[in-house]
Amino acid sequence: MSTPTITTTPSEQATRFSRRGSTRWRLLWIVLAVVAATAVVLFVSSRSEDQPPLEDQPPLSNGGFETGDFTGWSTESWGRSGEWVVYEDGTTPPNPSLSDVDPPFDVPDPPQGKYAAVADMDSSGVRFLYRDIEVTGAWTLHAIVFYENGIETIYDPLYFGNFNGDAWFANVRTQQFRIDLVDPEAPIYSLEADDILATVFRTRSGDPQSLEPTPVTFDLSPWEGQTVRLRATQIDNAEAFRAGIDDVRLEWAD
Repeated sequence: MSTPTITTTPSEQATRFSRRGSTRWRLLWIVLAVVAATAVVLFVSSRSEDQPPLEDQPPLSNGGFETGDFTGWSTESWGRSGEWVVYEDGTTPPNPSLSDVDPPFDVPDPPQGKYAAVADMDSSGVRFLYRDIEVTGAWTLHAIVFYENGIETIYDPLYFGNFNGDAWFANVRTQQFRIDLVDPEAPIYSLEADDILATVFRTRSGDPQSLEPTPVTFDLSPWEGQTVRLRATQIDNAEAFRAGIDDVRLEWAD
């Protein structure tokens, strides 16, 4: 018996070649997809090694005062009238009985979120706003600061005046706003060199009468593994000096 001969027509051959080509293209696309997915996994893995996961970043609760109060913060005031307040409208004092009407309360609206903090007053004094920060990594401190001075001049002596528990007075002109990192064990009013670890922000003689909301940053990595106190201090004994702060937060240093 003879073996039958199988022949294919030109159209059948073309169909076979087309199927082989389609299979090769499918395999090529699969290989390319696997390579791309691998590259993405490697990139994400390398980025995760550069910075800690979000849950490892230290919380700084209520850094923007969005609770509408000073939860997470502490305040202290010296003088007859005045204190740090949380506000939401830059032309409406939250406590009118403590607010000077000449010049009236007129500060920038909260630069971030609904609320911000500002020192308001109706007489001379010193007002402290502070909190402790546990520096658990190479963190950068961020904040937004601003102020409105009732007179044209900034007076910047390293001096908070005198307070005897009942009354405050200053025997030199002082009109300023400063933010320091201080030793948590030091008295809140200390200006001793050993107690002030660093100055984050400070007004100086010659500065403008007002400052629009301005970001400031400060490297906290030298105090990694320690606890520091962030202290914002407003002082005035010439005219109302409304100093404000908002959006205080920590970020992983680049």
